[in-house]
Amino acid sequence: MPKIKSLRTLFGVSEYLLSNGLRVLYKPEKSLPVAAVCVTFHVGSRNEAPGHTGSTHILEHLLFKDSKKFNQRNGKAITGYLEWMGALVNATTWLDRTNYFELLPKERLEEALALEADRMRNALFNDADLASEMTVVRNEYERGRNNPYELLDEELTATAFTVHPYRIPTIGTKEDIETSTAAKLREFYDTFYWPNNATLAIFGDVSRAEMERLVVKYFGPIPRSPHPIPQMTIVEPEQKKARSCEIKKASGVSIAILAYKTPCATDPDFIPVFMLGTILAGGFSSRLQKALVDRGFASDLSHMTLPTFDPGLLTFTATAAEGTAPDKLIRIMRKEIAKVVAEGVDAAEVSRARERILSQIAEERDGIFNEIRTVSESIAAGDWMLAYAFEQKIKKTTAADINHVAKKYLVPRTETSGILLDTVETPIIETASATYTTQPTHHVEIDFDY
Repeated sequence: MPKIKSLRTLFGVSEYLLSNGLRVLYKPEKSLPVAAVCVTFHVGSRNEAPGHTGSTHILEHLLFKDSKKFNQRNGKAITGYLEWMGALVNATTWLDRTNYFELLPKERLEEALALEADRMRNALFNDADLASEMTVVRNEYERGRNNPYELLDEELTATAFTVHPYRIPTIGTKEDIETSTAAKLREFYDTFYWPNNATLAIFGDVSRAEMERLVVKYFGPIPRSPHPIPQMTIVEPEQKKARSCEIKKASGVSIAILAYKTPCATDPDFIPVFMLGTILAGGFSSRLQKALVDRGFASDLSHMTLPTFDPGLLTFTATAAEGTAPDKLIRIMRKEIAKVVAEGVDAAEVSRARERILSQIAEERDGIFNEIRTVSESIAAGDWMLAYAFEQKIKKTTAADINHVAKKYLVPRTETSGILLDTVETPIIETASATYTTQPTHHVEIDFDY
């Protein structure tokens, strides 16, 4: 008889463990008569071996095809069954995870759990299903090739990481996408898609007793994997020289990106690094906004610090204003970053960054549907409690903490820069679904003094 064991309750969330290894998170919320469900599989593009890149993303599509109990033949097709009941249904794939989630009337929770349990191990996808989805997948791939920001970001990431799987975009390489087969994807599915490699979250107007009953009923009978789940053990070597990449493409914009290696999301340094990124490029009062946009060198500015399972990147992206070369933006960013490293940040900057981040957190957690997906990201990063501890740590982070990580991580030798030059003087490549211009990129490692 399957058993469910209560582990702990923190931040209003109760954590359970089924005898088959499935972790369950439960949070009661009675403000609205709805329930949110999210299954997070601990597999993303980080777990894909060469020759299998893009598998997680393609499987995301295929798991909306028929399963043993939910299929077109019995009138319960996955693609429409829950929507017919008024549910919001979707799934996403990323570096460290894949998640499948629903928001639906609370009285329909049982159907959602029955569906998620069935497609966890009983997906019926075949070559015909794969063929029907390949057009969609190819179009997604080509859209990325035609988005200059995405193109440069992927090239820069592939330059910053030399061996770690983060260097390959989640959608995969074109060669691996084109050579995917249902048999290869079935092998991948049978390797990773098991209850002991997943976390189920249920938030909403659901009693504890009902949650436990339904989880045991639908997920309890699923066996744990008959083999150990393969663990990704590749460690990115220490970067000893600055790197750069360049793309020339008829894109309508010229772009510059400057990136630095960051700690993983569970590292104590991650929160100060996150706040440092906001001080440098978050909002109208940020340092790079004043140096680039306010002075007319850039038309816009953004930054990103992803909470990843393994060490990731802090990136600053600027779009060059007309008449400004993107390499000038790189020089200005380096100068401002060197100033922060040398002089540090002040208390007023820390306060503004804290207020901005806390406002963003409140927006991201508005409603259980947003909250459960935020928790899914923390699950993927290594600890579901990060979603809640994040706010507390932001409030406690000081200028001294931020100055410490600035000196530790904004190091010239760990920098990777990338520029995309808008040009029409390049060959035109015709593809099945798009026409665009490009030319080969080049990667170099360089030494320079600031």
